[in-house]
Amino acid sequence: MNDDAVLFAVDIQFPDWGDRVANIPFVNATIYHHGHTVGWVYASNLKVTPQEKRISLYEVFHVADSDAMARLLIEAASSRRVAVNAQAKIALSGFGKYLPVADVSRDLDVVLPPPPNVNVTACDVVGPVVDMRRGGITAQANVKFGLPAFTSANVSPIWLDFSYHGIVVAAAEVGPMSIYASGVGDLPVKFNVRQIETRAHEAALADMAIKASSGEGFELAVSGADPSRYDAAPLWLRQALRNITIPVRSDMLQLPHDVSLSIEDIVKSVAVDKLYGYWSAKDSFNPWAGVSAQVSIDIPNHSAANVKFEIDSLVPNIQLLDEDQLPFATVDIPTTPIRIVQTEELQFVASCDYDRVGLSVIPGCELQFTRAMKRALSDRHVAIGVDGTLNVSMTTSIGQIHIEALPIVTSIDWKFDRLEIAGGDRELRVSQPAEISVTRIHVLDTTRDQIKLEIDIGVENPFTYGAFISDMALGVKYAGLHIATVGVKELSLSQGTNHVTVDVDFNNYPGDPRQRMLFLEASSGKNVTLEISGFPNCTSISPLEESLRGFAQKFTIDTSQLGSHSSSPGMFTGKFPKVLREVVFHIFTMSAEATVVNPVSGASVWIQTIDAIGYYEDDIPLGVLEYDFTDKQPRQGQSNGLLLPYNQAITTPRLPITANETSIGWDVVRRAIGGTLDVSVFTNIQMQVGNAPLNFTIMGRNAPVKIRL
Repeated sequence: MNDDAVLFAVDIQFPDWGDRVANIPFVNATIYHHGHTVGWVYASNLKVTPQEKRISLYEVFHVADSDAMARLLIEAASSRRVAVNAQAKIALSGFGKYLPVADVSRDLDVVLPPPPNVNVTACDVVGPVVDMRRGGITAQANVKFGLPAFTSANVSPIWLDFSYHGIVVAAAEVGPMSIYASGVGDLPVKFNVRQIETRAHEAALADMAIKASSGEGFELAVSGADPSRYDAAPLWLRQALRNITIPVRSDMLQLPHDVSLSIEDIVKSVAVDKLYGYWSAKDSFNPWAGVSAQVSIDIPNHSAANVKFEIDSLVPNIQLLDEDQLPFATVDIPTTPIRIVQTEELQFVASCDYDRVGLSVIPGCELQFTRAMKRALSDRHVAIGVDGTLNVSMTTSIGQIHIEALPIVTSIDWKFDRLEIAGGDRELRVSQPAEISVTRIHVLDTTRDQIKLEIDIGVENPFTYGAFISDMALGVKYAGLHIATVGVKELSLSQGTNHVTVDVDFNNYPGDPRQRMLFLEASSGKNVTLEISGFPNCTSISPLEESLRGFAQKFTIDTSQLGSHSSSPGMFTGKFPKVLREVVFHIFTMSAEATVVNPVSGASVWIQTIDAIGYYEDDIPLGVLEYDFTDKQPRQGQSNGLLLPYNQAITTPRLPITANETSIGWDVVRRAIGGTLDVSVFTNIQMQVGNAPLNFTIMGRNAPVKIRL
């Protein structure tokens, strides 16, 4: 294809051709458009037979008048029909030896079929990158498309302009285009998005984004670039394309399936600087939170893109939808914007700092909110819709863009087996853990089967994390045994010093070995797995109460991290009242005495029996102690055993020890005379707390024992 000629190939079928044989020595046809010669074509030695009912042409159409050719193409494209006059000289000697050359002239009104629907897929994308020569940003791609007809063609490169409401927003260098006989085509494209030059240009891009985000899509007007800007294509084609406008909808372009990304694919880390939650019975349907956080986003850069894209301000205005896609709550977010800063080519950090983000349930939609909460807590299924708008201001490689009310419509459908607690590679490491101290343990009431306690806890919170909840209680199980119900009348935690009162109904099972095992695991520094669950009336916050009725969650506590002397504390350390103040072992009398302080007020506490085995370095037995205080304390006048008054230091009588003299443990004890020896003690203890008999087993590790003669 050039300015003067178009090489073409075409098959003309004659399906109803009979038994005749036709030989046409030549045909010379000239096409006229509105009285102007467009061009002509010459074909020779044409033959149609009963066996071959077609003519295959591979000829050249000679363009006589470029302007006439351009006008013909413009009329055909704009009105989908064209009126031409065809004049031909046809040699008829093939039909009879003496037949003359015939002159044929015919006016033709050709109606073109509607343009086909073309599906376009971009692949082998490179970029976009900043275009220093043209300005704006440019991306390259190989575009594959399919035509429904069996058509083939090779077209020289052309330049196109893409306009939206009269504003040229992009340009493309297209071609050379190859369409194969199957109708499948390959088209290399260099696509340049222009630098924003006017407010109308910015408004056009913003409107395109709004229509794309809403799912409505938008339509671009595609026409040829100014013919003077390029010369790869024939002049008549450039002139025609300049005057032809083809509408192209955004939904015609399909990206490859392998470029779709999920949130998990691009979010690499979340750092929370501040988090505070508030939920009370008074505001049951209006909880709120304060949050300050940064999210690191890393989009795979398979196309070597290198453009600037930062969001200077993003203010959402959204509502939540139920399973019927009806709104049931609004998210009240202050005007403080979210910012997204670019750190590398396609790497970003999104940050927000909100003092208060509230959730307001729409009046009359309380049931939908409660159902959503119950589904999340009890069924481990978060299923909500999100509908709203975003006000966005961004800085890009093509300039500043401001978009008002960008639609956001999405859904969240997330199922999970359990609430995961961070661990392993994701473990939260802190330089200063929170310090939890038990300041008071008070017994409110006792029966044989239950001890009601009120425990005051001090929390020194170094974090900018906190919460307020008006009241809540949860059941606690160990190995299927309901060991306690734990609750607070009001929980208020903030950074700094906090005081919390916890109500505990401890269920006593003196004959159940699982109760002993719980104390043993906890005192040994092992992992203890507990299950917490809700129950009817566990909180006065009505939607939370309904949701917690079916809630149950297992979690594991590493009790080795609870001690204040832990070598590698986690998020918090514990300070508990020191019960055992001193242990002295007397060599000559082979006995031991202990000084203890009872930290529990509100009920009488007695030690009744004690059975213990001491170990050095956890595996060298030192001796055995067995003592019954109910039989051997007549001086106390207490049939219940050794009374431990509240907050007073009580020293036991010397308790006889049976030493294991055949082991190396005895030599270890003698070498420690006058000093101390770290001893681990496995102990079974029977106590009486008020009216409750209490049996438990503990493992005291590395307790300092004074060794005396």
